[in-house]
Amino acid sequence: MVRDWQGALAALTLAFGVSTAGWALQDETGLPDGDETGAEDAGPEHAPGLAESGEALAADDAASSFLDLPQAAGFSLAEGDTVPVICPFRDSIDYEPGEISCGLLAVRENREVGDSRIIQLLYVRIHARGPEDAGEEDAFQPRPDPIIYLTGGPGVGVPSYVSRFKDHAATETRDLYILQQRGITQSGDFCPLFSLEEPALNVARNTAEQEEFEQRRLARCFERALAEGVDLSAYNTVENARDVRVLREALGFETWNVWGISYGSHLGQMLTRVDPDGIRALVIDAIVPNELDNLMRIHRWAGRVLDHIVTTCEADAACARAYPDLQARTFAAIAALQENPVVVSVSDTEVFPGGEVAVGGAAIAFAPFSMMYEQSTYPGLAAVLHALVRAAERRDETVFTAIALGAGGDLAGGDFSPGMNAAISCNDGYTWHSAQVIAEDMGEVPGLAGLIGSVEGAAASQALCERYGMGLRDRADYAPVSFDGPALVVNGAWDPITPPDLARQIMPGFANGRYLEVPFAGHGPTRSDECTAGVMVAFFDDPAAELDTSCVDTANPEPSFVVPMTSRIVARAIVQMEEDRPALVGLLAWGAISALLLLIALIVFPLAFLLRRIDGAPSVNTGGARAASVAAAALGVGGLAVLGYAAWYTTEISPIVLIAGFAGPARIGAWAILLGGLAGLAALFLVAGARLSSGRMAFGTLGGIILTALAALSLAVFAAVADLTPF
Repeated sequence: MVRDWQGALAALTLAFGVSTAGWALQDETGLPDGDETGAEDAGPEHAPGLAESGEALAADDAASSFLDLPQAAGFSLAEGDTVPVICPFRDSIDYEPGEISCGLLAVRENREVGDSRIIQLLYVRIHARGPEDAGEEDAFQPRPDPIIYLTGGPGVGVPSYVSRFKDHAATETRDLYILQQRGITQSGDFCPLFSLEEPALNVARNTAEQEEFEQRRLARCFERALAEGVDLSAYNTVENARDVRVLREALGFETWNVWGISYGSHLGQMLTRVDPDGIRALVIDAIVPNELDNLMRIHRWAGRVLDHIVTTCEADAACARAYPDLQARTFAAIAALQENPVVVSVSDTEVFPGGEVAVGGAAIAFAPFSMMYEQSTYPGLAAVLHALVRAAERRDETVFTAIALGAGGDLAGGDFSPGMNAAISCNDGYTWHSAQVIAEDMGEVPGLAGLIGSVEGAAASQALCERYGMGLRDRADYAPVSFDGPALVVNGAWDPITPPDLARQIMPGFANGRYLEVPFAGHGPTRSDECTAGVMVAFFDDPAAELDTSCVDTANPEPSFVVPMTSRIVARAIVQMEEDRPALVGLLAWGAISALLLLIALIVFPLAFLLRRIDGAPSVNTGGARAASVAAAALGVGGLAVLGYAAWYTTEISPIVLIAGFAGPARIGAWAILLGGLAGLAALFLVAGARLSSGRMAFGTLGGIILTALAALSLAVFAAVADLTPF
C-alpha cells in the first residue's frame, strides 16, 4: 500500500510550473507479422529499408567479413527506412511474441534544412487480437484499415499507452500503431537526466525560485542538445506530423484511421494539413486547438476544476456537512502557504540537498486538478481537497513531508522527456501564448494567482526559447484547421486541462465532423470510457453511418463524493518508511501480533467447545467471560478485515485518496475494533469475578480468556495510536 500511495503521491508535485501544460496520455507502435524483413503483411513497400538491407546481406554473404557487416546491413539510412527491434518495454509489459512488435523509423530531423541529419524513432504495433466471441476454428484477419495513435504530453513515451491499449476496444479487430515522437526516450531523448542534474534545483522555496530553477535546467538541456548536434528548431508539431506521414508511407498504407488525444489532438489537426489524403477517418479527443490562444489559460481551467468540486459537494448533504465552506477555506489555505510555506525536514539529502523542502499552495491546487483527468477518481475529489486544506490549516508537517517524499520519488521522469516537451512548447508557441495571457488569466481567478507561474517568469521562459533559436514559428501553420474528411471530435465535460470550450472552438473547421461531449468524463474518454471507445470503433467501422451515442449520456453518472473516515496513518507510514523505519515496523508488528492472537482465539475457543461436546465434558462456568472473549476476538478480527476492505476500496478510487483516510465501511471497522477492546475489558472483569466466586478454573481456560482479552485491548489501543478511530 505504501508503494502505491507513494507512486500516486508523486503526482502531487511541489511545483505546478508553466512546463506542466500537462495533457499527457500514452501510445506506441509495432511491426507487422511476417518474415525477417517485417514486410509480409503489407507487401514489399511495408518496410523498404529492411527489404533492401536483407537483399544486400544475401548477395554478399559468402564474401563479406565481420567488419563488413555494419555497412552491408544498411546503417546508412534514408528517410523511411525501417528496422525491426526488440521492444524496449518487454520486461515491464506482459505480452506474448506476435501480440506486440516494434521497429525504428528513419526520418530527417529538419526537412526545412537541406543537410539535416537522419534520426530514428521507435514505433510499435499492437496486433489485433480478434473478437472475444470468435472460435479457435475461425481464421481471424485484422481489418485492412489500421489505426495510428498520436501520443500526448507532448513528451510521453509509449509504454503506458501500450499497457492501456493492448486490451482496448480499438485493438480488437484492427492493428494499432503508435509512433514515439522525436525527442522522447528511445526516439532520441536529448536530456535524459533532466530532473536528476543539479539536485539543488529541487528545493525552490517559492514560485519565483521554481521558475528560475526550471529555466536553469532548460538552459543546460538546450546547451547540451546543441553541442550534440540536435537541431532544436526541428522539434515542433509540423515535423511530428511529417514523421507520421513518413511512417504511413513506409508501412505501405494508402490511408489509415487517425486517433489522437490531448497533444495528440493537436498533432491530428496538423496531420489534416500535412497528410490529408492519408486520413481515412479522424478521431480527436481532449482538444488542443491548432490555434493555441485560449489553451494556456491554466488559471481559468484550474478555477473551473475547483468550481466543479465545490458545487457538487454543496449539492450533496453529507459532503456539504463534512466539508463546509470548502472554496473559501481552499483559497485561504493556498494564500497562507504561498505567504509562509511549510518547510519540512527529510533525510534524503541526495534528492533534496540541505534536507529541507518548502511546500506551498500548489500542493493543494494540483492534487484535485490531477485527479480530474480520470473520471474513476472523481468520488475522492472533495475528500482530498479537504484533507490538504485541513493539513495547511494545521500546518501538518507529517502530511506535507509525505507529499515532499512522494514528489522526490519520481524525479527520473519515467517515460516522459522534459527536453522534448520544452522544445515543442517553444517552437509551437505554447510558451509564447502563456506569456501573452498569464496576467489576464491570473486576474480571472485571483485565489490561484501565482501558483502556476508569474508574468515575469513566463516572459523569461519565452526569452529562453528565443535565445536557443526556438522563436515562434510561422503562425500560418497553426491557423484553424479546415478538413472535409470524416471526423469525430470528442471531449470530456469535466476535462481539467482541455475543457469543452476548446473543442467547440475548432468545430467550424470540420465540414464533415461530429462533436461528442461526454458528461462527467475527464481527459480522453475514448481511451478510458468503454461506451465512448465503442462509439469510436463504430465510427472507424463506417465513418458515414449514423452513430448510436445513446450510452454516452449514462456512461458516467454525476459523481457522488465519498466522505472517508479521517486518518493520517498512510501519510505517517510514508514518512516513517523513509525517515524512521524501525518505528513503523514496531507499530505494524504491534497491530499484527494483537490481530494474530485474536485470530488464534477465534479458532481455539470454538474448537475447545466442539471437543467438550464430543467428550461430554462439563463446561467450566466463567461467568460470561468466555463469551465476552469470543466476542472481543470476533470484533477485533472482523474490524481489521473491514478496514482492510476499506483500504482496498479507497485505492480503487485512487491511492491519493488515502491522504484523506479510508472510504467505504471504514468507520464500521474502526468501531468494531474499539468495541472489541471494550469486550476484552469486560472479559477481564467477568473472569476475575468468576475466579473469586468459584475459586477454581482450568489454567488453559483462564489463560486463554486473559490472553484474548488483553489482545483485544491491545488492538484497540493500537488503533487509537495509529489514528484508526471513527472520531
